[in-house]
Formats: sequence, structure tokens, C-alpha cells
Amino acid sequence: MALRLHIDTDCGVDDALALALLARAREAVEVGSVSAVFGNTYVDQAAANARGVLRLAGCAAEVYIGAGAGLARRRVERMRPAHGPDGLNGAGFSQRWKLPELDRGHGVSLLAFLARRRVKGLFLGPLTNLALGLLDDPAAFRGWSPTIMAGAFAVQGKAAGGADFNSWSDPEALARILEAGVRPRLVPLDVTSLVTITAADLDSGARCCGSPLSARLSRAAGPYIAFHQKAWSAEGCHPHDAVAAASLVSPEAFTFEPARLRVVLDGDRQGRIERVEGEPNAEVCVSVDAPAVRALILKALFGWVEMAGV
Repeated sequence: MALRLHIDTDCGVDDALALALLARAREAVEVGSVSAVFGNTYVDQAAANARGVLRLAGCAAEVYIGAGAGLARRRVERMRPAHGPDGLNGAGFSQRWKLPELDRGHGVSLLAFLARRRVKGLFLGPLTNLALGLLDDPAAFRGWSPTIMAGAFAVQGKAAGGADFNSWSDPEALARILEAGVRPRLVPLDVTSLVTITAADLDSGARCCGSPLSARLSRAAGPYIAFHQKAWSAEGCHPHDAVAAASLVSPEAFTFEPARLRVVLDGDRQGRIERVEGEPNAEVCVSVDAPAVRALILKALFGWVEMAGV
């Protein structure tokens, strides 16, 4: 039976790769709903991007517009060098569809409703929507174990102070979640940066596949790859969110261990997640079968794996 899934995303380039992967992994995952959050781009644009990617991938899941700023209402970074102003480096989708707002018109929080029914959650951006959902019905989330793309432990993230961008964007949201009895499963940069996809992979895959989605993703990935080559000295890009998504499709390729975590809320290390002594309040991914995950991502995106190095 396929895993029923809700995705929360700030739909930039790696989010788009993750959405395409999950939409096409129909034997393993059923994408039931999606919520957008600020981060890689404006929240309305993130929602439009998510809807566009899903539709091109053959998925009709409803997309909701969520939080446009973090809990502390800090100034939102409007243009990220890896994603451009529209989140997909000029390949973003039109906002001509009027999308519903998250938790508007529902009797209870949509996320609380899903958590009570133990629908799996995957959070690929700042955790503001989840933190706000906790205000409505905190009991619904106790013991829930959403998968979260967050954390930078032995590696340095590219947000200020070395944090990963998601945690840095709204550290108060992550702190609220860790204190509320939610049991998140973190896939940190330490693991996601072990998987690399090159421009040659994307270009040859798009040519072979020939689909509108593969062509758009390949176009969006150009500046994203250039950023990774400069920032990470990588041969290609690290598809961080797609790696986190792969942990739901192919869990045997990932190893998690329990940990107690806390997040730094201010100062030079804002957003850094630290391991501390005490009863575990989360699980952290500590290893990944990188070649298997890379092959999984490319197969989902292009339908084949006979590519250079795969």
C-alpha cells in the first residue's frame, strides 16, 4: 500500500525535484495534499511552482498557500542566488490560478487533521506552517514523526552562522516543534550533500525523456548547479530536498538514530541545530546509500538510469 503523504514546500529547484520524484513514485507514495511556505521565493509563487510541477508530473493534489513570514516576522529574503526571484530561476509557474489558503474554510487545522490520522508529513522549507498548526491543536501532533529537511552538524550550511537555510529562516518554529512532543526525522545537509547530480545528468535526461517537466527542471537547475559549484566546490548540485524525499520512497537506503536536539534562536549561530544530552526528541539521519539515491532520483525524473556514472 502506498504511503499517503502531505508535503510542505517553499518550492525552489531542489523542492521541484523532490515533488517530481514523489509524484512519479506512485507505487510507494500517494501525494494527497501540499502546502506552500515562504523561503526560496514568495509563498504565492512557491504554491504556483508546486502546483505546476505536480500537474506536469500527473498529480492532482490540492495545493494550499501557507505562511508568508516566520513566527518572529523577520524580514524575508526575497531573492536567493541558487533559485532566483521566482524560485525556479526564471522557469517558475504562473500564478493565474487562485489557490486556497491553508486552514481557511476548515473546521480544524488541516495539518492537525492529517497528523491525527497519521498521514505522513514531509517538510522541505521553513517550519512555520507546522508551528502555527501546533497552536490550534497541539495534542494532534504528539508523537507524529514528519520528515524534515533541516540541520547542518559536521558541515557548514550556507545561511548566516553556518546553519541550513530552513532552520535559519524560522528557528522559533523549529524550537516550538521540538518542545511540543512532535518527533521529527531530520535529513540534514551532512547527508544530502553526499548526493550529487551533474548538469550532464539533467541535460541528457531531459533530451532523452523529452517531457515538458524534464525540460523545465533542467532549465531551472542551471544557476542552481552554478551556485553549488561555487559554494560547495561540487561537480554538480546537491538535490537536498529530493534526497529527503527519497527517504520516504526508499527507506532502506537511509539510517536514522535517536537524538535530543535544540536550536539556537539568535546571535551568530542563529538556526544551528545542536545535539544535547537528554531524552531523544527527534531522529537524525546519519548515513545514506548515495549511489542508490542518485539513481532513484534520476530514474524518477527521466524514467531511465543508463546515464553517465549511474
